Amino acid sequence: MKHVVIVGSGTGGTFAANLLAKQLRSRIKRGEVSIELVGESDEHVFQPANLDVALKGKRPERYVKRESRLLNPLVKFYPEAAEKIDLGDRRVYTKTGRSLGYDYLLVATGAVADPSMTPGLEEGSLNFHTGPFNAARIWEKLKGFSGGRVVVAVAGVPYKCPPSPNEAAFLLDEHFRKRGIRERVEIKLLTPYPRAYPAEAISEVIEPLYERLGIEVVTFFSMDSVDPKKKVVYSLDGEEYEYDLLLAIPPHRGADVIIRSEVGDEEGWIPTDKHTLFIKDYDDALAIGDATNIPISKSGVVAHLESGVAVLNILSGIEGYGEVFRYNGRINCPMELGYGRAIFVSATYDKPPEPQKPSRIKAIMKSTFSRIYWKALSGDLEWIFKLFLGECASPTNGGKTVTLAPAR
Repeated sequence: MKHVVIVGSGTGGTFAANLLAKQLRSRIKRGEVSIELVGESDEHVFQPANLDVALKGKRPERYVKRESRLLNPLVKFYPEAAEKIDLGDRRVYTKTGRSLGYDYLLVATGAVADPSMTPGLEEGSLNFHTGPFNAARIWEKLKGFSGGRVVVAVAGVPYKCPPSPNEAAFLLDEHFRKRGIRERVEIKLLTPYPRAYPAEAISEVIEPLYERLGIEVVTFFSMDSVDPKKKVVYSLDGEEYEYDLLLAIPPHRGADVIIRSEVGDEEGWIPTDKHTLFIKDYDDALAIGDATNIPISKSGVVAHLESGVAVLNILSGIEGYGEVFRYNGRINCPMELGYGRAIFVSATYDKPPEPQKPSRIKAIMKSTFSRIYWKALSGDLEWIFKLFLGECASPTNGGKTVTLAPAR
């Protein structure tokens, strides 16, 4: 029997497990293949909705579902944290003492937003990167905020959802204008990048909007620490900014199991081939999504797209396609600009983002995804993603592209 073990039950891990179960259905039923998924718990959170919870007052419970109900019945699910990954011995150990051997491993452990990595940040700020219920604390604070200095600060890179600091700034502006107190609020964005957004073409779109709305952008700001008592944020260069409300994007690192297992670098990011998604020096282990060191957006869409490529490479080994499939680096991150408008940060490894006009249609598309997300995890909506994003995988040996079979 061939054993496929997936570690991590977020977007990438869940989607990959369901795709593999559909593609290998007959083999699984004949006892030739097993698909096993190790997840932290039986909760699955739709993380992009954290902004809606924080800045629109949406209820966090709406965006949490039971993982076991999202999985194909052919997937064996263990809602228990992984303790160690042994790539040499081809084995995954869980905190309950379970030991799982594998022929193919897929690591989708994500990234950890960790405010404790910056002195004073945990005590002095709120954030929407550590879960929907922490995001709800921002909304409670905003409801009673009558004026003052609001700072949105990026405390370290990389971080999940690159557009999120900009979205927060725009949505804060909209919130305070709707309440009629915008003239009493100063909004400032602190970013380590040389412009409002890393991609120049996107900055060209949003920087004029910031100027028009009176939102100040401070570039090249590398956060050093926060003084919660004085309510001051400091940079490594000695800059300091006072605040009444600090919304921070915390520093991120790899998952605890990756650090314990010494699978990743010193920050816990897994060395991964950006095309094939195989972990460096291994042909039986792959990594996807936020867990990797690939220089690309850490987002749910990327994890989803990489999952499809990783699944093809696992299927190639099991079914004997004789091909290694390559990911083209497709990203497609929506950025909400407030007032019912949005843009999409879309690119590949070879094609950078292009300037675009904000539109209501794109905002509607972004909000629609929060409703179809749960169904998309099953793999039943792949035709929509292919239609919108195009093909993201290609064989390296010049052979025929393998298309994943439709859901049955």
